[in-house]
Amino acid sequence: MISAVIPVYNEGQRLTSCVDQLATVLRRCVGDDWEIVLVDDGSSDGTAEAIASLVARSEGRVRGLAHSANQGKGAAVRTGVLDTRGQLVMFCDADLSTPPETLERFMRAIEDGADVVVGNRKSAEARIERPQPALRTWMGLGFTRLANLMTGLSISDYTCGFKLFRGEHARQLFEPMQTPRWSFDVEVLMRAAQLGLDVREIPIRWSDVDDTRVRLLKDTVGSFLELLSIRRRLGRERPDRR
Repeated sequence: MISAVIPVYNEGQRLTSCVDQLATVLRRCVGDDWEIVLVDDGSSDGTAEAIASLVARSEGRVRGLAHSANQGKGAAVRTGVLDTRGQLVMFCDADLSTPPETLERFMRAIEDGADVVVGNRKSAEARIERPQPALRTWMGLGFTRLANLMTGLSISDYTCGFKLFRGEHARQLFEPMQTPRWSFDVEVLMRAAQLGLDVREIPIRWSDVDDTRVRLLKDTVGSFLELLSIRRRLGRERPDRR
């Protein structure tokens, strides 16, 4: 069974198309053995109504969860992952900047022994069909270098919003996760490294979407503070190797 988690914040206009496209790929991969968990992170548009409509017509395969106020992408993904039941757990963004058929290649990596598969937009083999503005690209590279320096990891692309986990590891990694916003991927991958899990980066096809939820100055400062918190907390914790 595959569980797909989609964090949602003011995505009412495109959510139905996103779910329909992802469901088509899930059916191709595993027949009817899948679920989609939509987490409304305090939206103020028509997202709640869109989720209710999708749940009503899904025959039980789509579930909706909600935060009463916006808590951040990391918090929304955590809420969704902890509600999953699948042997595999993925999460992706509602804008589908990474095509959902990418899942098929990620599943092959799991079959080959990976525990966590991470989309990589920085590889020379990645296909960037529409790049981010230069400033965001530069800031993303800076964030990656800083995160690697502070954690001791060597990850090329922490923040790509398309990742796949073995289900038991996804729930184990997200249960103690405390980073609510943009740096949550760093905490999750650092926890995976502490547990000795096999983390693999796979080059992807990716296209930037104009209406980003990133607020450059505020989120840059917030991400730096989150990185400091991650290093402080995980430096004290002893990994649970269940």
